[in-house]
Amino acid sequence: MNDAVLDPQTAAAEGQRLFAQKQYQAAAERFSQAQRAYAEAGDELKAAEMLNNVGIVYRRARKHKAAVSALEEARQVFARLGDQPREAQVLGNLGGLYSKMKRYAEAEACFQDAAKLFQELDDWGRQAETLRAMAIMQFKWGRRSKALVTYEDALYYLPNPNVLQRLTRLLLKMRGLILRLSPFR
Repeated sequence: MNDAVLDPQTAAAEGQRLFAQKQYQAAAERFSQAQRAYAEAGDELKAAEMLNNVGIVYRRARKHKAAVSALEEARQVFARLGDQPREAQVLGNLGGLYSKMKRYAEAEACFQDAAKLFQELDDWGRQAETLRAMAIMQFKWGRRSKALVTYEDALYYLPNPNVLQRLTRLLLKMRGLILRLSPFR
């Protein structure tokens, strides 16, 4: 593939197409090409977005070390630029990656930081999704009680819960009421 042929927007679109076709190495190359072009043009934000894409591709390809490197670099750029929504998104991606790698303490820290940023941004839906992912990770980690509390928080922040989620909310509230009224406390 000739890197000089495609402008960054075309390279990024080609990366998306290749990713959808599960051609991960080719997708990573195209996103990297777009990242370099954006960086050379001085567009740090777009370059960092491409790094995030590279990290996601490497995660899917199970190249975890390369994925961590790309995502962490993207996170640092977003933090330096003060782009909290993108920083929170990358933190969530890092949390998911660390969870997959069974590096649960790092995953939990990333998820907590992402959830906090989403809360500051009043992005309740993404905060709930982040908390839900953290609860699943905590459950896999063997921290069942903590996972239940985190999942309860996730349900609380859901902007439009479905019927099952509303029922779960109700059952968790009833559990809390029963525990408060219990003579065995």
